[in-house]
Amino acid sequence: MKVPHLGEYVEGELGPVLRALSVADRDGDHAGFRALCEQHAAELDADRDVWLSVPRELRESFRSNMEAMRPFMLTGQRIARDLDGLGYPAALRQLAGADERDNPMARLHEADALAEDGQFEAADALLRAELGEGLADDGWVALVHSRLATNAAKRNDLDTAIEHARRAHELAQRSGHRSVARAAEVLDELLTAREIRRDTTDGRRLDACREALTHAQQLSDRALFVESNRALHRLLDELDTYPDDSPAHRFLAKLCGLLGLNHFYLGDRDESRAWTRKALHECRLRGDRIGEEVYEANLKEIDRRE
Repeated sequence: MKVPHLGEYVEGELGPVLRALSVADRDGDHAGFRALCEQHAAELDADRDVWLSVPRELRESFRSNMEAMRPFMLTGQRIARDLDGLGYPAALRQLAGADERDNPMARLHEADALAEDGQFEAADALLRAELGEGLADDGWVALVHSRLATNAAKRNDLDTAIEHARRAHELAQRSGHRSVARAAEVLDELLTAREIRRDTTDGRRLDACREALTHAQQLSDRALFVESNRALHRLLDELDTYPDDSPAHRFLAKLCGLLGLNHFYLGDRDESRAWTRKALHECRLRGDRIGEEVYEANLKEIDRRE
């Protein structure tokens, strides 16, 4: 998802200022960001309601994928913190919920801002308080757990990160939210990282499979489709020797999907269709909705080209 810059939907002179701040923020130009905030502090403070609110044009994007839209909101949070340091505290108070104390999203934004500054204990305290509110919305609680998982992973506490990621996945599944695929992916990534760190048999297999799949992808990216397929079939033969419950089987969807793509570019539509269908089947087994959408679209494209 392409995340728009802050200011793209703001009219007048403030729009370009906000966009410049957003670009500087995402580029890591901290000095430029601070200089812009200082130069335009008064007008940013006066029009804070404009850039602290979600534009009408983006509300559906926020509803469908709040996680992907985080960069948009993080820029606003950083502007508010800089303005506070320049003697304009109103935006930060508003963002932190001083003007809307019952708004849980404001508290989530505050936790994000603390985590971005490396204040993980303070961020986690706010997030755990959200879990203690007794909220019934599984999707919201899943989002809070995913934030706690991210913070724990940044602290290199994989056990805690996995605990929260597993809970986020369970809740996303129960609520039927679109985030279930991403939740499953994050959980898999964390479990893989822990197994590799422990140097277990599963960990060594996961590491080897991941490297083999990366190599095959690199060959495909260079249009060496036959060589990529050879590497993929070697990996497939290797996976066939693993126990049925081996976590390495989670690579099957991507493996089959890449075989389908390679055969597509080689002009073999029947093989491309067969491997893409296998990739789609693996995604359905794992509840990977995003993967399902990708491979369903690929199948339509194969049929269209015939």
